Amino acid sequence: MNQLSLLNWMLLSTALLGAWWLCYRLALRPERSFAYNRAFLLLGPLLAAGLPLLPLAWPAGWWGTGPTGLAGVAAVLLPAVEVGAPGAAAASAGPDWVFWLLIIYLTGAALMLARLAYGLGRLWRAAHRLPRVACVGYTLAETHGQLPTSSFGRVVFWDETLTLSPAEARQVLRHELAHVRQGHTYDRLLLELLRAVLWFNPFVHLCGRALALTHEYLADEAALRDDSTSTPSLSTTYSQLLARQVARRLGFSVPLAHSFSHSQTLSRIAMIQKTNPVRRWKQWLVLPLAGVLVVAVACEKAAPPAAPAVSAATPNAAVPPPPPVVYETVEQMPELPGGGGPEAIVHAVQQHLDYPDLAPADRKDGNMFVSFIVTEKGEVQAVKVLKSLGPAYDAVATAAIKQLPTFVAGRKDGKPVAVSYTVPIRFVWKATVRVANTLPLSWYGWAVDAPGDGC
Repeated sequence: MNQLSLLNWMLLSTALLGAWWLCYRLALRPERSFAYNRAFLLLGPLLAAGLPLLPLAWPAGWWGTGPTGLAGVAAVLLPAVEVGAPGAAAASAGPDWVFWLLIIYLTGAALMLARLAYGLGRLWRAAHRLPRVACVGYTLAETHGQLPTSSFGRVVFWDETLTLSPAEARQVLRHELAHVRQGHTYDRLLLELLRAVLWFNPFVHLCGRALALTHEYLADEAALRDDSTSTPSLSTTYSQLLARQVARRLGFSVPLAHSFSHSQTLSRIAMIQKTNPVRRWKQWLVLPLAGVLVVAVACEKAAPPAAPAVSAATPNAAVPPPPPVVYETVEQMPELPGGGGPEAIVHAVQQHLDYPDLAPADRKDGNMFVSFIVTEKGEVQAVKVLKSLGPAYDAVATAAIKQLPTFVAGRKDGKPVAVSYTVPIRFVWKATVRVANTLPLSWYGWAVDAPGDGC
């Protein structure tokens, strides 16, 4: 599985939600399947935020051979090890761009959360002193013109200063009660939190606007459907009422409340007048779309390492050949004495890993992959370079892995078995600037600097 950095997550989530939004914009938005569209617009940001973080990957055998290059053998990819050339840290100018990317991301998320808190506080200050009447399933708060007729949670704010006939008042109340009964406020709050997480993603903000309009469609539909005296002319009367109320309340808004005096009135009136049947086949588009997105994420995270280069590191002739049955994962994975999981293995490799002693002109940055097998006796065997940077780099990498202590062997069905691992190693040489703070190279792993490189 490829390392998943913060930048990769941001790019991948943007691509996923972009495809999701395109499906809504081209196929679903014109349809009157409002409840379906509501669920679609909520699911998209959830998938964009969470799908790239799931441990999705194709079984290693689907690539033909595992990363170790042994037929039928796959390897567990350990967190990456990073080592810098001695003395390269002397010219360090501070944190690298990945560090600043993290700072920018966290700042944006904090600002979005602060904006949400400010909006909730503003609404609370405007509404907490209003007189309220408990009704069945909701609470009615009279605003005396301080707030427009709207709703939030289970509270309906009612502006009794409006000039409405009894029939119009019933329609407006049914509209706001639809917001309450269908839980639209909780949709809005969930999407606001997702907007804070995905603030860099332009499509999540488009989803927010579309969801607010879909809520109004649902409430308009309920206001017309619940009227037992519904007639063909009722939709026209309701549209006129909607336009009149919006014109009267132009410029007055409560951002987090669902208001009968909502913007995008022309879209709502046009939707009310539609009579064409819903084309249900469009709703099935979500299945192939979701499949394509899952495949895209799995392929991106399961791409095998590059083809192994010829390594000058000579295998130790004294090391016995690997056992005939080598597992990729087992119920109890091998561990170093004292435990610690994968990070302990990476740390142990790091303890013995130094940048090769090369002339400055021969030093370079690069990644390499080295595989090894932990036998049923806990011994490290079959150390093999899969992707080489050159003889000097291969030599120090294989030497560091061969110095690993004896493991507590992995177990399958209670019996000790051999398990394969692959460790990615990144060598860093920068003549002018050496990164001082290295952030994780994968969302599930760690990047570690060798002793003596100044980090």
